[in-house]
Amino acid sequence: MGNFFNTTTMQEKVNRITSLIEKYLEEQLSPTEQQELNEWLAEAESNRLFFQQITDKEMLREKMKLYASADSAAMWQKTLQKMDGGKLVTMYPQKSSFRKYAVAAAAAIILVSAGTWFYMDQRSNNGLAQHESADGTSQSLIVPGANKATLTLADGKTVVLNGGEGMVARQGGTKINKIDGRLIYSTEQHNANQDIDHAYNTITTPRGGEYRVTLSDGSKVWLNAASSLRFPIAFAGNERIVELTGEAYFEVNRQTVTTDNKALKTPFIVKLTSSSGVSSEVQVLGTHFNVMAYEDEAAIKTTLLEGAVKVSTGNSSKIIQPGEQALLNEGEISVRNVDGQDVIAWTNGFIPVGGTDLDYTMRQIGRWYDVEIVYEGSIPNVVFEGKLPRSAGIKDVIKVLNANNIRARILEADRKIVIKN
Repeated sequence: MGNFFNTTTMQEKVNRITSLIEKYLEEQLSPTEQQELNEWLAEAESNRLFFQQITDKEMLREKMKLYASADSAAMWQKTLQKMDGGKLVTMYPQKSSFRKYAVAAAAAIILVSAGTWFYMDQRSNNGLAQHESADGTSQSLIVPGANKATLTLADGKTVVLNGGEGMVARQGGTKINKIDGRLIYSTEQHNANQDIDHAYNTITTPRGGEYRVTLSDGSKVWLNAASSLRFPIAFAGNERIVELTGEAYFEVNRQTVTTDNKALKTPFIVKLTSSSGVSSEVQVLGTHFNVMAYEDEAAIKTTLLEGAVKVSTGNSSKIIQPGEQALLNEGEISVRNVDGQDVIAWTNGFIPVGGTDLDYTMRQIGRWYDVEIVYEGSIPNVVFEGKLPRSAGIKDVIKVLNANNIRARILEADRKIVIKN
């Protein structure tokens, strides 16, 4: 049998590989179709990595929750109808929350959202720089980021979080466990004699790293590359305060404390400092939001996906609603509408793309692959289409840039991507 992918258009490749993966998840692949899928997997390492990600059940569960809550009903209906021969199927069947139709529908949506760039002919050569090993095989000196971070404990000791599972430390009545690539803080007891208000930990990711942590109140935090989060090992009092540099996505649990027989809601506050030294904070009760506060970004960006938050600096404050983004720039707060799912694409395995803002996209790439971005001439005025899986090899990233009329080359030995206008 000839290779199907050698004789098809780009869109046909998208449709075909989507169909094969749907059937794979349903366990309905014929021997011939399995061979087709195997051939596609063997074409490039990025194909294999993407397939591994797309068929991870835990990731699909998260995706289903996101698409169920997002304003994408039409997309779901279209996909679900396709899956059942034109008839509607239930997204969450009563007896199971993870049935094969829902899984396949989620996979189809993720595949489409990845953008047709991923299915371009990866055998083409765009003059990419390569490094040859002693045996003559091509190797890349630059690899995608990974799950890695450093934890600094209250006593100043540091723990590298790059691998392994189990208990990391015990501080007072709080246990710190590493499970499934994330830290989980659990408070066993509250000892009034312990000064837990001043017992802080800090988790720090390098360029090319990311990590997740579940705080003692059950709130979840996704930490992006080149970021840090300082937080108490256990929250006490009538507010919860953390300090962020870089970027993080928060899913905050609602929490109350009882004072004088009254139940009071405890706000969750994220403290930030811009590159110009302007301090600000994001205050919430229970919500899902993303904060980007890198020093090399012109503004601190707070994007709300669910609930409500108040962004404050000095005497100025703004309350934003889902689908809005607050920008703090030089002490001023402005609000604009955005696609929240695009903003948090990084938490789901994709590099957010800035459309006409190429420099924004390149900064994201630079942090994730730990490379320097260099422009020869001015920044090109182009529109970047599609999304980039964070699992893609650096050479595939360069191919995507060139396919979008962005003249890019990689200098691997110098860890640089050069963009020429």
